[in-house]
Amino acid sequence: MVGFYLILSGLLLSAHEFTSTDGKKMEAAVVAVQGNNVVLKRGAKQYTVPVNRFILDDQNYIKKWGEDQLKNMVPKLKVDINPGKSNRRDRKDYYDDRKGSFQVSIKISNEEIHYVLKDGKASLSIIGEDCDDPKRYGIMQKSSFKVNAAPGKNFAWKGAALHFKFDDRPPAYWGTKYYSYVFQIKNADGKVIYQVSSQKKFDRYIDKILKLRVEEGFDKNLNSRGDVYIRKN
Repeated sequence: MVGFYLILSGLLLSAHEFTSTDGKKMEAAVVAVQGNNVVLKRGAKQYTVPVNRFILDDQNYIKKWGEDQLKNMVPKLKVDINPGKSNRRDRKDYYDDRKGSFQVSIKISNEEIHYVLKDGKASLSIIGEDCDDPKRYGIMQKSSFKVNAAPGKNFAWKGAALHFKFDDRPPAYWGTKYYSYVFQIKNADGKVIYQVSSQKKFDRYIDKILKLRVEEGFDKNLNSRGDVYIRKN
């Protein structure tokens, strides 16, 4: 049987006539599939019933209902992203060079009570700003990882640290400094279930930015601007 949990979030309930293995009939709407059980709603009441209590046609109906909802559902997720960035003057350098770094940590909370986030794919791109040309941006780091979170549970991830040098003050301007990030989660079927950009100007370009390679440069409209220079420390 179906081995996941689902809830009908924001969708209309559709009634179905079920027949039990002893021939009794009932009309109800599926609310959720919970492992080998199905949650049915009749009127104002809900009932949890083993799926195998119904005839094979109804078992297949329940299975298909669950599979369809899993593909189409956008679950309620709470995502906290901490860039872990720092920016300080390089005391060992005579010039006003600076030492920057970041190490992103992400906490994902599954706030659904019947939905298992299983084998979700998360993608993260860190965007830097060109210190010599502040209208040019570039990809400083890319990461991807699987996300799994049971109902009401959390998932935590921490990326690799990146240390770099730059100068964004006169008289010299060079290098790339941390600027922003875009983040996206897709379910196991490839449907986007969460995405965010820390800079609104990139909201409509999240998919395209995630496809760019490290050091690839672009402007605010995502026109190509060659490569950015990232001096790693």
